[in-house]
Formats: sequence, C-alpha cells, structure tokens
Amino acid sequence: MVLAFQTDVTRVATFSLGGEGDAFAIPEIGITESRHQLSHHGGDEGYMEKLTNYDTFAIEQFSYFLSRLEETKDLGGQPLLGSTMALFGSGMSYGHSHGNANLPLVLAGGSDLGLKHGSHVDFNQRHFGGYRLDKPGEHYGLCSRPANSDAHMSNLLLLMAQRMGVEADAFGDSNKVIEV
Repeated sequence: MVLAFQTDVTRVATFSLGGEGDAFAIPEIGITESRHQLSHHGGDEGYMEKLTNYDTFAIEQFSYFLSRLEETKDLGGQPLLGSTMALFGSGMSYGHSHGNANLPLVLAGGSDLGLKHGSHVDFNQRHFGGYRLDKPGEHYGLCSRPANSDAHMSNLLLLMAQRMGVEADAFGDSNKVIEV
C-alpha cells in the first residue's frame, strides 16, 4: 500500500484482517482461534488475553504502516503521512454483544489536508454517566445504542471525503461534518 501511494498508482486502499465474522487466526503469535471467536469470550480470561494479544498485534501493524508512511517520500519529496489519511477501527465496539454503537476509531495522518491531531475526541461526553465496564451487563447499553444520537461515523467519512476533494454535503446518514 505504501508503494502504491508513493507511486500514485492509487489514492484509496483498504486493509482488513478478515471480515468481522471470520477474522483469521494468527498462529505466529500463538492465536489459533479467529478474532470473532475470541470476541465472544463470555468472560473467559484465556480468550480475553488472546483477544488483547490479537488487538495489540493489529495496532502494532497499523503503527508500522504509519511509520512507513512517515519515512517514505511522495513524488514531490514530502512524507506520505501528511497527504494520507489512515482510519483504523472496527464495526463493533464490543463484539461479545455485537455492539456497533460508540465505535473506537483512530484517524491518523492528513496534516497536509488540514487535519489536526494530538487529541482524543469523545462524542459521547455529557451524553451519559460515564464508562462503567467494571459492572457486568452495564456496558451492553453503551455498546448497543448510541449515547449521542448525533454522532455518526458517516460524519467522519464525510470529512475524509471532503478533504480528498469530493464535493459532497452528505454521506450515508451523516448530519454534519466533524470539525477538526
């Protein structure tokens, strides 16, 4: 993907460790189960540890990708990371309950496109009493329905499209462009 961006063969790429329902095992790091299987851990400490190791591996790969973008120059001699937006995340906030609200996402790069980084943005602040994942069952409400009904992932995707030069006022169920 880095080479494709560097040579301007493409401007959009998707990398996936497999679909949410069947993300593959990684026996090289001791994980023989699929990520989907691990996400339905039912509180099993062994599965939760493997799920943590799986996610750590994925984040490390994303970090490596960002490092490569930073060290690789585009045709104009600028680091690719500045002109590239990299979105990392999942369609599930909590796989055990198939919770698809309040998604944890990371948007990196794009500083040449006007994106400003270095902050954590929580669109749910002031919309609920706080994260309480330590009490069994309480997380289901947070993960299965939006705490902030105005926060849509499509708002972020609209911002990204606009920064790539797409003239659009809406995308999917977006209701505004995220301000950065």
